[in-house]
Amino acid sequence: MPCGRVNLRIKILRRLSLEEVKKRLHEHESVASMSFSEFEKRFIARKVDVGLFGEYVEWANLLHAYEAYVEGGELDYMVEEILKIRSDELDKILNSRRLELLETISKFRVESINDVARKVRRTVKNVYNDLKLLEKRRLLHLRKVGKRNIIPETLIEEFSIVIQ
Repeated sequence: MPCGRVNLRIKILRRLSLEEVKKRLHEHESVASMSFSEFEKRFIARKVDVGLFGEYVEWANLLHAYEAYVEGGELDYMVEEILKIRSDELDKILNSRRLELLETISKFRVESINDVARKVRRTVKNVYNDLKLLEKRRLLHLRKVGKRNIIPETLIEEFSIVIQ
């Protein structure tokens, strides 16, 4: 391996967005071809492979998180993900300006992309482009409110970089 190029693992602990929770619930129903309650009944009666215990637990936790959201408006479902990249690619994802955006959004109440741009003293266009990239990497969520307002919300609770 050439000098200067190191393999990195970025461990990310993040909250799922509401859309991701709904998508995962739908995927579980599609794969099982039944509702959770039917799957649970069959699982308890041992009419479903016990090797599906992990799927059962994830599905149950997703459903409980979604039901809590419906009742109280708070969505709290965490996942741990590993992103494998080379050190020379790190700056393309998490450069100092994008890290500043994540920090600003997590520390301060922001009302829009324009508000974030003002707080970090950057152009709205450049902030928007960086936010879209961070959203693509699932490090934040851009929540649309009304017809035109978009509110960035950080999903990251923790991340660490491991050098291999």
